[in-house]
Amino acid sequence: MKILVARLPADGSILEGYEPASILAWEAERFVRVRGDISYRFSVEHVSEELVVHGEMALAADIQCSRCSEFFSTSIRVSDFLRAYPLPEETEEVDITEDMREEFYLHVPAFPVCANACVGMCAQCGVNLNHGTCDCVEEEKPNPWSALDGLNL
Repeated sequence: MKILVARLPADGSILEGYEPASILAWEAERFVRVRGDISYRFSVEHVSEELVVHGEMALAADIQCSRCSEFFSTSIRVSDFLRAYPLPEETEEVDITEDMREEFYLHVPAFPVCANACVGMCAQCGVNLNHGTCDCVEEEKPNPWSALDGLNL
């Protein structure tokens, strides 16, 4: 997204609208599927020798659950976007696309969960335990700390 500096009023401006999600270049992303455009609302001001951009943006997406591996719908919201860009003489436009992409990456949850009650998958056979049970028998594994139980101090 490019901001045309020459068109900004002296007292600043509010920019709001939609940008295509293709500017994020997430086509190869395996864990996030974009479902719509980026909506944004920015306040843009020329302060000293900088262009200050602050506001919020949101993106509808399907994210893969870290427990059951199913995709669920959510919205990635950035409510604290704030950047200052240097404005050397004769700057006509400022491109904030890379900073928008970075903010969305930072706001994708590290371990997304589709629901608090999500049980996940069976570690042995891979069945989604939210949809049913499996026939796997859980083996009792030896506890390495059990040797300390017999210690007589």
